[in-house]
Amino acid sequence: MIRVLIADEIARIVGDLEKLEPYRDEVDVCGVAHQASAVIEEAWLRQPDVLVLHERFADLPPSDFAAHLASVSPTTRVLLMTASATTEVADTWAAGTISEAAAGADLLEAIRVAARAFPHGVVSVVDTPVPGEGGAAAGQARREVRAPVGRATVIVAFSGKGGTGTSMVATNLVVILAHGAGARAALVDIDLQFGDAAGMLHVEHHPLTAADLAAQGEDIDPTLLDDVLATGPADVRVLRAPSSPELAEAITAAHLRAIIRATARASDFVVVDTPSHLDERVLEAFELADRLLLVTSYNLSAVRGTKATLLMLEALGVDLDRVDVVLNHTRPRTNYRREDIEEILGRRILVDLPYDPRVDPSLDSGTPIVLAQPRAELSRRLNSLAELVAAPAGTTETSALDAPAPETPAYRRRFSLGRR
Repeated sequence: MIRVLIADEIARIVGDLEKLEPYRDEVDVCGVAHQASAVIEEAWLRQPDVLVLHERFADLPPSDFAAHLASVSPTTRVLLMTASATTEVADTWAAGTISEAAAGADLLEAIRVAARAFPHGVVSVVDTPVPGEGGAAAGQARREVRAPVGRATVIVAFSGKGGTGTSMVATNLVVILAHGAGARAALVDIDLQFGDAAGMLHVEHHPLTAADLAAQGEDIDPTLLDDVLATGPADVRVLRAPSSPELAEAITAAHLRAIIRATARASDFVVVDTPSHLDERVLEAFELADRLLLVTSYNLSAVRGTKATLLMLEALGVDLDRVDVVLNHTRPRTNYRREDIEEILGRRILVDLPYDPRVDPSLDSGTPIVLAQPRAELSRRLNSLAELVAAPAGTTETSALDAPAPETPAYRRRFSLGRR
């Protein structure tokens, strides 16, 4: 499997994804960069085998760009996409070139060729095997060396329908990761107009919010970040949504990307609570997520929204191994079985959270239920969820119901987690 990062304008990225769709068993599009300023940082985060880079997106002189790329991702090779029909390598810093009008089969072959050649002047930090050679052990060794370090695991909680308990899941999950795992955990509330995660963690009176970070631009000072983050239960750091809805408009997708990344550099886990609608800022959070939790309920409209979200994520090229569904009982009685919902969605439920009438009082008091009622069945299931999402994406084969967590789960920090 060749890991590919595509750096281009949105329209051409969509076209390239369509071209590569028939070759998903050979090419893993691990990420996209639709702004020239984000290419280097995306390469550091994703650590791709091949960077498919449109010539207009190399915003530095070629030699400077190649040196910068080599410093953050030494084994990444560049396939330069051009507006002309020529496929000659004009610059020695690129492993190959291809026309933007090339067909899917030609693009695949160019990626294969680029994956076998190091950029000019770059020395690999390992004896990197040719993709498909050297066996599984060689491929695993390469992935371990290339795994990014120095940032948190980013977990995004989303639901396309309000009232499914997304914020309840997010706030309890971050407390478990901080309290049970003994990790540095932060919650970022990107429901920028009406976010209430701060109230659920009893830090609603903290004077600074995400709007104060956005006012500083995209270069976020760590000291300022520490001041803006409130401290909640179990020493969870909390980034409040703006105190007034109109302030949300001042926070762009680029601001949000910078905020999440800055928080990730200061944490072991970052949990992102989202609004129940899609916009450019929510899509940015999806791009940054190591694990994406789709929270749904025993409600047909919520399940339909989750199904639509899964289809959209697949169309966008999101690796569905990073996506899990959490089923939350929001009422004491339901008309559906978990198996019915799994059949509708076409995938298994990761965790089934039982109804507990003590949830609302715990949210009102600012004490998450995992702290207020640690022996409750809901708390046990939330602990299981935390254990499962802290594991590398794609490794979970059974749901939490099939593998009950112990009374006091034994956690360990997983610093080797990288973006898939």
